Amino acid sequence: MDASSKELDTGLKGLFNPRSVAVIGASSTPGKWGFEYARQLLGGASNRDVYLVNQRGEMIHGQQSYPSVSALPVGAELAVICVPAMHVQRAVDEALDAGTRYFVCVTAGFKESGEEGCRLENEMCDRIRAAGARLVGPNCVGLYDAAAGLSCTAFWDLPPGDIGIISQSGGVIVDLGTRLPREGLGISRAVSVGNQADLTVAEFIESFALDPSTRVITAYIEEFREGRRLFEAVEYARSLGKEVILVAPRASDAVGRSVASHTGSMTSNEDVLVSTCADLDVVRVRGLGDLLLAIRGLSAPAQARGRRVAVLADGGGSATLGTDAVVAEGLEVPQFSETLVSKLKEIAPDSGVGNPVDLVGALDLAVFEPVIRQIAASGEIDAILLNGAFNNVAGAPAESEQAVADKIRTVCSDAGIALTVASMMTEEPAMVALANKRVPVFDFPAEAARALELSRNRVPNRSLTFNDVASLFAGSTDYLSSREALGSAGISFSKALYAGNADEAAKAAQQIGYPVVLKALGSLHKSDSGAVVLGILDEQTLRNKVEILSANLRPKGFSVEEMISEKDGIELLIGGVRDPAFGSTVVVAAGGTKTEIWRDRAVALAPVRKDAALRLLKSLRIAPLFGGFRGSSKIDLEKVAEAIAAMSRFMAEHKNVLEAEINPLIVGAERCVAVDARIVTRDA
Repeated sequence: MDASSKELDTGLKGLFNPRSVAVIGASSTPGKWGFEYARQLLGGASNRDVYLVNQRGEMIHGQQSYPSVSALPVGAELAVICVPAMHVQRAVDEALDAGTRYFVCVTAGFKESGEEGCRLENEMCDRIRAAGARLVGPNCVGLYDAAAGLSCTAFWDLPPGDIGIISQSGGVIVDLGTRLPREGLGISRAVSVGNQADLTVAEFIESFALDPSTRVITAYIEEFREGRRLFEAVEYARSLGKEVILVAPRASDAVGRSVASHTGSMTSNEDVLVSTCADLDVVRVRGLGDLLLAIRGLSAPAQARGRRVAVLADGGGSATLGTDAVVAEGLEVPQFSETLVSKLKEIAPDSGVGNPVDLVGALDLAVFEPVIRQIAASGEIDAILLNGAFNNVAGAPAESEQAVADKIRTVCSDAGIALTVASMMTEEPAMVALANKRVPVFDFPAEAARALELSRNRVPNRSLTFNDVASLFAGSTDYLSSREALGSAGISFSKALYAGNADEAAKAAQQIGYPVVLKALGSLHKSDSGAVVLGILDEQTLRNKVEILSANLRPKGFSVEEMISEKDGIELLIGGVRDPAFGSTVVVAAGGTKTEIWRDRAVALAPVRKDAALRLLKSLRIAPLFGGFRGSSKIDLEKVAEAIAAMSRFMAEHKNVLEAEINPLIVGAERCVAVDARIVTRDA
């Protein structure tokens, strides 16, 4: 979708730059929302008409108010609703009749207050949508646009800049409005989304992406809704060259429902969020401290194009600490080439120059300048982290230090290399000069390394895949039917036959061939309840086991199955869960009866292709076993990846499947065979 059609879809231009605004519930009493909104909006009255609606027709901030919306000389494009919840619907109806297209509902007492509030919110939203209008909130604290001179807020006093803020918390916007100016930064747009009855975080991301004044978009999210839609909006914003940072505290540990499978009990919203951010290489932080580090890195003259970092320090300890900080962030400190080392030796013959670079006796930043110039020109690194004192011990004039700092900054930015600095002397003229040019300067190397990681160029492993033709799974979800359905999806299963009694079990075993496995049907976790007997070698033993299981468990029948025994085989779990926020997912984990103890799993949005399935496999802690360990056989990863991809397609194609699971999937050097299956549907 191109930018023009996306703008047509979102239709938010008039929200952030309306021709006229009406404050419904304007007040002459200081401290009330209606008083503060009127004050802020009147401050931008040179950019638009501002009408105040107060049922007593009072003078407010020196302007005459109107007793009702119908008394306004013209209908306002944007209406700000500050009346009590019981009067909101009437205010909305009057504004819609007057032609209002956008609403900001400050009033609380809707969905967040209970069932009746939820009903009122839905009714209000339905009327607004039916009229083709849009709503921010309810229970929000407004919006702001620096370029349009719009302060549709109560208490915000925001500095102009190029950072866009979308938040489920008005307090976060106030916090950033206070902190960003300290870094020489400001806000282009801000919006408090409230209950998101109509307009959502995803739609605001798309709108901000089209705003020429916004360079970096930040979204503070406490509750994920329609997670795929959100990430689609992030992908769209990045396609337009806008950076996006998600500020999301840890998501819930449960998926919000009772789960029937190992897969469901192991998978949380947090798992899906972490996996999706990693797959799409989206910056996600959990707090405002990391958010500020990311913004500072993204506001620097250049961002790292990759993970290769050169660490330069004025001592061995500083070099070690800088290197440790970089590696802890998942970045690399690669060994320099012999050619580069040779050039650096000519400049600093008595120093360690292999990366990290420890410049012996470097008491002045000027000593670093020729070294940085050579490293920047080498093409071997993506970023430089300077860690040291950099104090003016030689008494050089401040202008001289600043000139050296400017040279270093220019060399790095011209080469497209990110530069961050950690120094105990952040007030030195050179450090101040770098900071004034937006080079991130910190007290500690951990902060400098974190800023590099959060601001590096992002390279997604995949794009989102959507299935708009998902159907309902109409098959039975009993054990044998689940095996058949997943087998039809492309997963290989061991042979299995139903048996109602001992005679039928004997016939089934003869057809399959001994040894066999006997499973009593009807138990949710068959192994835990003793419903599985492995390695039965003869008919008499089989009949005895049928008799015992019948007496103990009163099963609905039996499954007689081929006994799978793979030399050096590994048991895996593959499955899927329908997450309330993100939809269908696929899970791969260490399998068997102890899968919930190991909790070694990887999650991704479904469907995934084979290459993504391989990445999931290789991310497991048990992955070293796949290549053969102490003489064991290598497993066939390609076949496992095909099975994972098949499971992911099954989940994506059936919108009523809540859970699906194969545990274990037995894999070896030549075979990849499922021996158990479960499917749970919404109506099961």
